[in-house]
Amino acid sequence: MSLVELDHLTYAYPAAQAPALRDITAVLEPGLTLLAGASGSGKSSLLRLLDGLVPHFHGGRIAGRAQVAGHDVLRTPTRALARHVGFVFQDPERSFVYGTVEREVAFALENTAVAPAEMHRR
Repeated sequence: MSLVELDHLTYAYPAAQAPALRDITAVLEPGLTLLAGASGSGKSSLLRLLDGLVPHFHGGRIAGRAQVAGHDVLRTPTRALARHVGFVFQDPERSFVYGTVEREVAFALENTAVAPAEMHRR
């Protein structure tokens, strides 16, 4: 099974004049994949699509099909995709929510609906 399948995917952020992603068709298989390009070329938008932040969090206009780990990105909640996809921002310190490791780890588990007893066990 491929990890990612994109079929004629186009995405534009709310109020954007032009799409951030335009008519992308690609299949990514297991293994190393390098995503490179100029600033503003859509790298971060594509990564946000893979974990569901686009379109579920950012909104906007989307067309085409996107599947990640067998899940339809457009129909799968971000919390469900988070069980299969991780995302680290360019500045990792900006992605912290809490000031302690324990609360930060608990936050991630809470967002994936792990029961409190299971959190403590983990």
